[in-house]
Amino acid sequence: MTLAITVAQGVQRQDTTHPAFCGCIDWHSCVHGVYALLTTSRLTDDPQWAEIAEPLLSPDKLEAELASLRNGDLDHELPYGFSWFLKLARERERWLGKSDLLPLAGEMATRLEKWIFSLPPDKILLHVRHRAYGNLSWAVLNLYEWAQFKKNGTVAERLAVFTKKCLLPMDADIPYSWDEDIDEFFPASLHRSRVLLAVLRRKDTTIWVNKFYPETFQLDPVTTPSTLHSGGLNFSRSWGLWDLWQHNGDTNFRDYYVRHIVTHIESPQYWRDDYHRYSHWVAQFGIYAIALSMDHDPI
Repeated sequence: MTLAITVAQGVQRQDTTHPAFCGCIDWHSCVHGVYALLTTSRLTDDPQWAEIAEPLLSPDKLEAELASLRNGDLDHELPYGFSWFLKLARERERWLGKSDLLPLAGEMATRLEKWIFSLPPDKILLHVRHRAYGNLSWAVLNLYEWAQFKKNGTVAERLAVFTKKCLLPMDADIPYSWDEDIDEFFPASLHRSRVLLAVLRRKDTTIWVNKFYPETFQLDPVTTPSTLHSGGLNFSRSWGLWDLWQHNGDTNFRDYYVRHIVTHIESPQYWRDDYHRYSHWVAQFGIYAIALSMDHDPI
């Protein structure tokens, strides 16, 4: 898998002094790099990708990462990096049966929970509209999936109440047209849609989707990223487009999902060829995008 080759090259580097996640220029990119390699091994039934990641996850390195977390060295990774780590820990435990990331994931989940529920109303709106590291929807989605996986009904229910009360009634403030902006790596409106679809009852989400997304919905792929960060936008948009298609079967969403992925893969200069700008992180986004369709049966 070409995307995985690019990820593996970054993960094996030592770009930082972090004990385990030291490649890919920064901690969070290495975390989702390891996630991408484990996921690729699972989906292709080829162990070589997981074997590349395994040396990073030795007990001594993970213990040092835990000490680093407790020392405050990873405070800047809240909420974005912590959210990715929960996704990695769930992938590793669910499919490989390894719970060695649980001590780190447990503390990160607790801190994510505290951060989410301590936000005042004006900050909630600010972070829902954030299209980069501070995006609230990304944090809520990954904490909710983690709580469901660990059968923590209390946290899952708190997040469901929070989502319905604080994230659902924002149609005027987070229009879907916002996702046409291409200067950052997250689509705020599609990310919000993902949370609503994952957390709320289907009856509520069906009404909302029909109201929020018009039949004339359009979102063309980015062909020339305007910034470094917009180099990952095609892939992160596709996450929400996939979820919308799975929700209501509208092939318009499916077609845009495919177009976004294909368009970006056909432009390797924006995910493979420039390590400092793109290849240390964008390919991971692509693997997650493709995994969504391989982990679920098409409707």
